[in-house]
Amino acid sequence: MTRPVTTLMAFLLRQHRLTSVRVIQAYLSDIEHLSRELSAALRDASGHSAVRILDEIGEVMERIRQDSRSNRDGIVAEAVRIKANTERLSAIERFETINRLWSRYIEPLRDLIDVRKEMDDALDGLELLFKEGRRVFGMDGAMQREFSVSSARLLRLRRDVKADYHESLAELGPLYESLRRDTALARGAGRALEILGRKGLRGLKIAQWLALPVWRTDGLMSTSALTAYLYGIRGYEPRLMPALGEAPQVEPEPVIEPAELKERLMSELPINDLLSWLIDNHQGFPAVEIIRAYGRVMEMPGLKFGLDRETKQYRLTPFTVEACPRTVGREEQNGQQGPL
Repeated sequence: MTRPVTTLMAFLLRQHRLTSVRVIQAYLSDIEHLSRELSAALRDASGHSAVRILDEIGEVMERIRQDSRSNRDGIVAEAVRIKANTERLSAIERFETINRLWSRYIEPLRDLIDVRKEMDDALDGLELLFKEGRRVFGMDGAMQREFSVSSARLLRLRRDVKADYHESLAELGPLYESLRRDTALARGAGRALEILGRKGLRGLKIAQWLALPVWRTDGLMSTSALTAYLYGIRGYEPRLMPALGEAPQVEPEPVIEPAELKERLMSELPINDLLSWLIDNHQGFPAVEIIRAYGRVMEMPGLKFGLDRETKQYRLTPFTVEACPRTVGREEQNGQQGPL
C-alpha cells in the first residue's frame, strides 16, 4: 500500500504511529527559519511574502499538533494494552515497554513544553511577529485576518500540546511507577535466589542487612542468689545524712559611690595628681575599686585634664602602679572657668 493509504488504514484501525521528539525538534527548526523570513518580510512590508510564509508556518504548526495528538492516542492505547495484559507478559517485559515510552516520548516532550526550554522560546518569538504583522498591516483588512488566524492556530497548538502531554502523563505515570516497583522486587528476588543457589543462606547476609534482634540470657542473676541478697538486707534502716554546716559570713567589699566621688572631686578642684588624690582620700578601698574610680573620673563631662611626661609610681595594695600624673581642672567656657 502507498503511504497515504497506510496512514488512512492506521487511522481507521486506531493503530497510532508515535512521532519521535527529534521530528518535533525539526519542526521547531523550520519555525525558527520561517520566523526569520517573516521578520524580513515585515521589515520590507511585503504582504505577498508574508502570506506565503504564514501558510507554511500554519502547516508546520498543524503537523506538530497532529503528531502530538497521535502520540497521546498511541500512549493511551499502549497503556490500556499493558493493563489488560492479554499476551500474558511478565512484569519485567511490561516495564520495558512502558519505560521505552517514558524515556523516548514523555520526558523529551516535557522538555519541549517547559517554559524555560526551546519550544516556548520559538513560539513566543512567533507570537511577537504576529502582533508586529498586525501593526505593520494595520490598514489592510485581509492581512489583519491572516495574522489573526495564525495567532489563533498558535494558541490552539500550545493548548493542545500541553493537554496531550498532561493526559499522557496521567495515563502512563501511575503505571510506570507500579511496574517499576514490581520489576525492582522481581529482579531483587531473582538475584537473591541466584546467590542462595551458589553461596547458600550465609551468602545473603540477612543478619547484617536486617539487623535481627537476638535475646540472650547470659549474665542474669539466678533466683537463689537474688533471694539470698534480699535476706541479707532484711532489717536495714537508712541513716540520716549529716546536715550541712552554715555558710561562712563574707564581708562585702567597699564600693566608691559615683555620686559621692563626683561631689567630693568637684569641691576640691583643681587637682594636681588624680591618682594620688584617689589613693589618699579612699584609704581601705581595694586597688581594683580605686582604678575603677579613676576611669569614672576620666569619663566625667566638664573637666579638663593635663598629663605630665615623667612617670611616677603609686602604691596600691597589693601591687604598685607606674603611670604619668594627670591634672584635673574645670573646662573653660567662653574664655572663663565656668561651673560644671
